[in-house]
Amino acid sequence: MFSLTRKRTYKKNTRTPVSRPATRVISRTVQHQRWVDTDQLEIGMYVAELNVPWEETRFMFQGFVIDSPRLLKQVKKVADSALVRTEKVANVSSNSVNRLCRATRATSAA
Repeated sequence: MFSLTRKRTYKKNTRTPVSRPATRVISRTVQHQRWVDTDQLEIGMYVAELNVPWEETRFMFQGFVIDSPRLLKQVKKVADSALVRTEKVANVSSNSVNRLCRATRATSAA
């Protein structure tokens, strides 16, 4: 038997999908430095500067990592504040890096 109903055919999507570049995650090292009171210093921090001249201290180098309680006591005795430098790894997507680069170019051109 023949059917009187018509077979439905569907059109395929004729639009081609927009190809977008793959988003990559990029690791960046972000450096930060801030002045802190010597009471806030802890073992493992990197001291880049003190609020007193280096010649007046007993430290051999101008930047050092606090690696012992004895060194921490010496820093607290000599100075009131210290410039602590930190680094951290930040994961940034490639799209946000491109936006950031475009934004800095736009502000520097103005």
